[in-house]
Amino acid sequence: MNISEKLDFLMNITNTRNSALGKALSFDPSYISRIRSGSRGIPKSQPFSRPVAAYFSRNIKDRYQLETLSKMIRGDEYVPIDEDELEKLIYNWLQDDLSKDEHGGSMSGLIDDITQMLESYDKARPDMFDAPASFGASAESDERVIPVGVFYGNQGKRDSVKRFLSSLLMQKRPFLLYLYSDEDMSWLYENPVFAREWTGLLVSLIKSGSHIQIIHTIGREFTEMMEAIRKWLPLYAMGAIEPYYCPKMRDKIYRRSLFIAKGYSALISTSVGDKTEGMVNFLVRNTEAVSALEAEYQNYLGMCRPLMKMYVSKDRERFTDILLGENAVAGKFFLSSPAPSLWTMPKDIAAAIAKRAKSIDVINVSKALNENMIRVLEGGGEITEMIALPDKDKLMANGAPLPLADMYGSADYRYTGDEYLRHLKHAAELSEKYEGYRIIAVNQIPSSIIMMTHLDSDTIIAGASAPTTVFHISHQQFSYAFYEYLERIEKDSPHHNDKALSSYLE
Repeated sequence: MNISEKLDFLMNITNTRNSALGKALSFDPSYISRIRSGSRGIPKSQPFSRPVAAYFSRNIKDRYQLETLSKMIRGDEYVPIDEDELEKLIYNWLQDDLSKDEHGGSMSGLIDDITQMLESYDKARPDMFDAPASFGASAESDERVIPVGVFYGNQGKRDSVKRFLSSLLMQKRPFLLYLYSDEDMSWLYENPVFAREWTGLLVSLIKSGSHIQIIHTIGREFTEMMEAIRKWLPLYAMGAIEPYYCPKMRDKIYRRSLFIAKGYSALISTSVGDKTEGMVNFLVRNTEAVSALEAEYQNYLGMCRPLMKMYVSKDRERFTDILLGENAVAGKFFLSSPAPSLWTMPKDIAAAIAKRAKSIDVINVSKALNENMIRVLEGGGEITEMIALPDKDKLMANGAPLPLADMYGSADYRYTGDEYLRHLKHAAELSEKYEGYRIIAVNQIPSSIIMMTHLDSDTIIAGASAPTTVFHISHQQFSYAFYEYLERIEKDSPHHNDKALSSYLE
């Protein structure tokens, strides 16, 4: 059964109307109907399986409902009656068909989101996330006289978070924020309106000069981790977030949240497992207490590593160092781009591009990358390039930009149509010469994005045109997800994809 069939089954055995489920999940009933019929996939912009599981765990109570669900999910084994256990069972069942493709479906969704974010990065799109001006005015007066505010449960968490962030905005100055939570995130995702408010408040703080350090909880389920990363993308695009992760294992039983505005205030809470309802949240404005909590956060940060870093053209020297250093190792590489890589660029083409742009940097970078490529291949390594070929008529008429141009030295680096084809032909000839090198045409990957990933190393993701934004992902599991995604595309690519290049070059 797919997700739509499972949803239809749950709604049938509980006699749930589209309008009732839509109201409970803050979805339009027509959207629920389309998901149920299979004409629409589950939403990418907000969680779906988790709140659906929570809803039906509360509404499946009759014996015949439990027995019917039992036969569907567990055969002869009865499903649990405990509401929390039932929610976990339904959630895992809904995720079954998704988790089989977790590095495909989740990854392709994440790549779509990254693509849209990179394409809009230079258009000041974060304005759409502005927080409503009404936030904060009513929340500040009592915080000035009460050093500790107490709030309970998920709604209390939402109320305290709005007070915490709104009071910072009212100070009209930048803050350094420390954020960490491994608690259940239903307080944020179960209310789509609040999720948008949360994003708006954070964006407003960043636009006022604030900076965020966040420790992501990588120990969550892979799909949940992907969802969290995707929700942070609009903020990453603003270049004011330092993401980290802790490589040490956590028991996932006793959980903690720390939201700290350095030197000003903090919001803290603890819970056991996923049981956050009714738990206490403390909003602290005592300077000494905030200082102690900062020390706690820094002690934990000292055990963490960067999750990923973002680079723009002003960081190109650091980016080039990473690029050359990573490509010097052996193993298997995947590269995806709308043009053959600098690894295979002929010297005369690099010289012609450099001359037109009046910048010789591309010559030096291409030479170094080519030397690394030969070293990798002669050392037994493998390189697969996946090319999203441009429309040939447009290419011959207008040429094409060199991907990562400004990161290599000049945003003015461009191919003529003839140079692009000659570079592509040269790359195809290299694939005949070196057993470990392959170049294929693909259409599954957006032409506006570049990916470079290695089996045992990091992943680099970037926009294909200037101004370039680059994400350097160092977390092994997260990086491997991109590697596996490209590996699957290669395995699924029919043999005629190799011949497509020959046809394109005719």
